[in-house]
Amino acid sequence: MTALVTLLLIINMLIASQCYLHAKRKGYPVRLFLALGVIPYFNLVVWVYLLFLPALEKPLFKPKSTP
Repeated sequence: MTALVTLLLIINMLIASQCYLHAKRKGYPVRLFLALGVIPYFNLVVWVYLLFLPALEKPLFKPKSTP
């Protein structure tokens, strides 16, 4: 039982970190989406929401161009 709870907590933190990265990359409020990403079950909705939101500003991570 402890292993299951630990696994669920690790998955929850991984999804919260993905919410943080997507919010930072697209220019949305990072603290808000990180706080929403920590809430269990709701974090999946927030993550999918961030995947489909358009970027507000230039992306922070630019793809490397090959010459």
